[in-house]
Amino acid sequence: MELEKPDETTAEAARTLRIDVRVSPDEKKELQEKAAAAGYKKVSAYLRDVGRGAEIKESVPPELRRQLVGIGTNLNQIARLAQAGKSFSNHEAQLLEVLKIIRDI
Repeated sequence: MELEKPDETTAEAARTLRIDVRVSPDEKKELQEKAAAAGYKKVSAYLRDVGRGAEIKESVPPELRRQLVGIGTNLNQIARLAQAGKSFSNHEAQLLEVLKIIRDI
């Protein structure tokens, strides 16, 4: 469920009420990290969206996304060879590299 984000200046002007929530230092740090990972600049905006039922997705850095796409492509090629009953021994180095990357993530 994606929520439409209103114009920031209009939304900020309309916000006159407060909700105070107490958290521990660990909880605050966790919320800040989750908000940052989802691409939010403010924890309050993150909490508003979470509270309204928005689907929050962590943003993936472009370089990591590129690496993951490459790993997926390599795995698909190896799977096709294996399903066709063909040897993929010449792809063994590639497979080992992919496995190492996955384990390091």
